[in-house]
Amino acid sequence: MRKVLKAISIALLAAMFITACYLLFFTPLGRELRHKHALLGQDVRDVASRHPLTAPLIFIAIYAVLGTLSLPVWWVPILGGLAFGIWLGTAWSLIGAVVGSAISVLLVRWIAADWFHQRIESKMARLKQIDDALDHNGFLVVIAIRLIHLMPFGLSNYALGLTTISLPDVIFGTLLGGIPTVSIYVAIGAGLHPLQNWRFITIIAVLNCLMVLPVAARYWRPQWFRRIGVK
Repeated sequence: MRKVLKAISIALLAAMFITACYLLFFTPLGRELRHKHALLGQDVRDVASRHPLTAPLIFIAIYAVLGTLSLPVWWVPILGGLAFGIWLGTAWSLIGAVVGSAISVLLVRWIAADWFHQRIESKMARLKQIDDALDHNGFLVVIAIRLIHLMPFGLSNYALGLTTISLPDVIFGTLLGGIPTVSIYVAIGAGLHPLQNWRFITIIAVLNCLMVLPVAARYWRPQWFRRIGVK
């Protein structure tokens, strides 16, 4: 029964992926959403103002679904900035990113984690050692992935799902590590021209440094972390 449910889940995800790809890449609305944000500015602001309760929920759902399907999400925070402004746009975008990450990690673990650990990881001692190390440092690893962008958002969620990093580490690492990048895209949508604003750039740079420091210190000064029980 479990195998049947997994097969149905995979089929549903594939159908959602194909449908989303078609809507995003092969329809006029999809092209406008991805490339013509300025033209949509007044429309999305009007929708957000007319539906103050449902608009954020729909926005979060769109962000989460695209992240779960491993489709491009960089343009979604821009729409968030257009619709909600810098502060609420950043908040709703981060929530959408967290929800998408959590769903992706849980789905991958339910569908493929057991197979991966039993068939692949068990035969590769080095991979097992890496997984154990990630488990002990999950929060810092997730923050580093979100800040450094080692891989696209959706694919990184799938990779995290194949590790033993805890779900709380994924959630809080995504929430904190996503702040710099998300806020830049939201600011673009809000019309703040962040790349031309030295104050904004300075704040983002400081935030990056503050969050990268624990990650760097974990490897440069591991004894500091051992004192508080982190291996």
